[in-house]
Amino acid sequence: MENINEVFEAGEKVIYPQFGLGTISGVTQKQVNGTSLSFYRLEFPLKQMEILVPVKRASENGLRRVMSSKEVEEVLKFLSSAPPPPKPQQWHRWRKKTLEQLKSGHPLEIAKIYCHLNSLEGKKGLSFTERKILLQVERMLISEIAVAKEITEEKAESYLAKCASNGKSKNDGGNGVENGKAAANSSGKGKANGGGNGRSNGG
Repeated sequence: MENINEVFEAGEKVIYPQFGLGTISGVTQKQVNGTSLSFYRLEFPLKQMEILVPVKRASENGLRRVMSSKEVEEVLKFLSSAPPPPKPQQWHRWRKKTLEQLKSGHPLEIAKIYCHLNSLEGKKGLSFTERKILLQVERMLISEIAVAKEITEEKAESYLAKCASNGKSKNDGGNGVENGKAAANSSGKGKANGGGNGRSNGG
């Protein structure tokens, strides 16, 4: 999904790392160290803010177009079959890695953060910072999916929640199968022992 020297038009929906979905409102010129440089003006209505991104370094800074419908399906597929979260890391290492993933702005990296935190939330609960990051990446995914698939954010949120719950059930399902086998084995042993003892006592 690397976009080298792409040109963005006014009114175009784009994704900017850590901020999510925005709109190119136009191009403006600014003097920097005596040189006139062109900047994209990015508007983020929900945040009520505007960011300037150098046109020549837009791709380098992670500015990209919204995912295609096919790429959305890849992200949703990942969430539906995501592996169990890795063992807990030291807080500072986890935070550093997560910030790097956010900075990349890549949808699969954002999905990995969402998947990890969404899974942890159901197991042990989240800290204030973890909860804040989860809400951030969730909002980023929902807004981009909605634009990419041309659907409402409510429907996009439903897609995301469904895929995430599928991922959870598959991860938990492995333990369920093992526990079921253990229970069956235990039950089987109990019947065999009981039956044997019954026959022995009766004989």
